[in-house]
Amino acid sequence: MCELFAMSSEHPVRLRYALAEFATHGGQRFANRDGWGIVFAQPRDAYLFKEPSAGSTSALEKMVASQPPLSRLVVAHVRRATVGTPSLANTHPFQRRIHGQTHSFAHNGDLAELKVRYAGSPQAGECVGETDSELAFMVLLSQFAKLNDTATLADRFEIFTEFCHEIRPMGDSNVLYAQGETLFIHSDKRQYEYAYGALGPSRSPGLHMRQIPREEMLWEVKGASLKKHSHGSQVLIASVPLDSGEWTGLVEGTTLAFREGYEIMRGTL
Repeated sequence: MCELFAMSSEHPVRLRYALAEFATHGGQRFANRDGWGIVFAQPRDAYLFKEPSAGSTSALEKMVASQPPLSRLVVAHVRRATVGTPSLANTHPFQRRIHGQTHSFAHNGDLAELKVRYAGSPQAGECVGETDSELAFMVLLSQFAKLNDTATLADRFEIFTEFCHEIRPMGDSNVLYAQGETLFIHSDKRQYEYAYGALGPSRSPGLHMRQIPREEMLWEVKGASLKKHSHGSQVLIASVPLDSGEWTGLVEGTTLAFREGYEIMRGTL
């Protein structure tokens, strides 16, 4: 099953941990060999690196891991193709620029009913690839388009929560969505892989969360590091715990918004 990861940080940091772990999640430990991608958000733009192949053998992934850009917000995805062939157009995260701001989206799950419901729609016409995940992104952006220039972050979080409420009955729908340097997430259920690569039945939690304390200046595990230049908070989101630290499984149906390393909004479907 696809793996998701995100980080929200109080100050810009160079995060090597996610890249090192995702290289192994992308083919050496699990059967996710169909693509990988990572976004390093900036205030209005974002670096995006992705390939339709295993991250564990990617020279580009190794380059990014050794020289990650400074960023307050990171979104990463490792793909196991279920809808759409392995191709760049079908590789997460998906990205669009609207009104001078970059939007990034990654999803884990299966939303076959969404493709039926929106077949032939304007949202389907905006898709570059074939995935239900990209279509879900286009549906979300079309709902944001209804907001006017005076819309608040609370208005946007409400739209996001309503969108997750709409797609959740259609199948597993774990979502990472970055709007500028604000991170929105939805935790649902997911299929977990057995040691031999087969998928088990869907179960919660779909996402896990880990908080890095402000005073912890160097966080380091084997092959991974997050080095701070000043005191600041970081929150990590992942499909599965990536180390032996204090990861909290998120309740099924939880929506959250983070900015600069802190939770700022929470909802439950």
